[in-house]
Amino acid sequence: MDLNIVNEYILLKHNILPGSQKNNIVDVARNHLGLHSARIMTPYTTLCSRMDTYKPEMLTSQLYEEKNMIKMRCMRTTLHMVPIDMASILHMATLNLRLAECNLFFKRNNISIKFVENLMGELVDSVYAPQFGYEIENMILKNLDFMDTKLRKECAKKILKYFWEKGVLCYVNVADNWENEERKYAVTKRFYPDLILEQHDIKRAEELLIIEYINKFGPATIKDLSWWSGLSIKTIRQVLNNHCNDVIEFNVEGFESEFYVSASEFQNLEQYKLYDSEWITLLAYEDPSLKGYYESRYRYVDKRYYDLLFNQIGEVRASILYNGKAIGIWEWDKKNKRINLHYFLNPSRRIKRKVEEVKEYYELMLFPNRQISLFDNYF
Repeated sequence: MDLNIVNEYILLKHNILPGSQKNNIVDVARNHLGLHSARIMTPYTTLCSRMDTYKPEMLTSQLYEEKNMIKMRCMRTTLHMVPIDMASILHMATLNLRLAECNLFFKRNNISIKFVENLMGELVDSVYAPQFGYEIENMILKNLDFMDTKLRKECAKKILKYFWEKGVLCYVNVADNWENEERKYAVTKRFYPDLILEQHDIKRAEELLIIEYINKFGPATIKDLSWWSGLSIKTIRQVLNNHCNDVIEFNVEGFESEFYVSASEFQNLEQYKLYDSEWITLLAYEDPSLKGYYESRYRYVDKRYYDLLFNQIGEVRASILYNGKAIGIWEWDKKNKRINLHYFLNPSRRIKRKVEEVKEYYELMLFPNRQISLFDNYF
C-alpha cells in the first residue's frame, strides 16, 4: 500500500487533516487514547490543531469541573489526559510497569506491601480535599517513626507515589493559569465518583489496549505498539493472534515489518483518496500522533532531518507539518507569548506565509489577551 495514503489516513483519524477537526475535547482525546501531558503546555497546544473552536480553559474544565477526563500516568509511565470511560483500560494495562519502581524499593528496604496497604486505608479516611504532596507525605511520616530519618523521607515519597500509581490518589492542578502547575492530590473515588479504575483485570485491559491502539493508531507495526504502550512484543502478538479475524496484516511500500489495521476500516483505507490541496499545521511537543509510533515514525520526516525532529531519547519536538511531512520545528517564547519557527530548509515565501498564518492562529487561541508588538507580523 502507498505510504502517503497510510500517513494521511491516520492524520484524518487523528483530526489533523483539514476538515477533520472536532468540537468535543473528549472525542479528540479518545481518538488518541489520551493526550500526552508530560509537559504542562503539550495537551493544550495539541488541541489547537484538532479543534474548530478552542480555548485552553475548555480542557481545564473537562478535567476538574465537568470531570470527563483524568490526568494519570499510563503508557510508558508517562502522564496523559484520558477520557473517564477509557481510564480503566489505560490504568490497568500499564499498572505493573508503573508499580515496579515502588515495589523494588519496598523489597530492598524490607517494607511489606501489607503495611503500605494498611496506610492506604488510613489515608483515604483522612484526605477530604485536595492536598499538596508534602502534606500527604507528612501524614505518612507519622507512621514511619521506626525508620531512620533519611529512609523515612524517601519512603514517604515512595508510598505517596505508590498510592498515585495504584489510583487511590489522583492528580489535581490548582494553578489559576493553564501554563503553570500547582500539583495537589485528591482521593480518586471522591474526586471522580463515577470512575471505577479496576473495572478490568490486567490481562483483559492489556487486550483492550492493544485492540484500541490498532483502532486508533493503525496502520501501525507491532514495534510501534510496543514502544508506545510499554507492553511486550510477546503479549501483543498473542492478542493479535487471538483477534486475527478482526485485524488485517499488510505491507507498506518501503517497510519490512508488517502493518496492522482493524478489519472494519481496511476497505476505507484501500479506497481512500489523498487530500487534493496543500495544507499546513503545527503539532505540539510530544504530539500523540507522532509519539504514538517508533519503528515507522520516520515516515513523517525526511531521513536527513530525523534527528532534528526526534531527540536522542525518542521525544518528538514541536513540528511544522506541510502536507503531512515535518519541514521544521517550533518553540514557545513564554515571556513574549509567541511562537518561534525554525525550518529544516528554506521553504518558499508562499509556504512561509501560510505557516505564519497558522502560527498567529495558535497564538490567538492560546493567548488572546497578549500584547502585540509592532514586529510580531514582520516577515
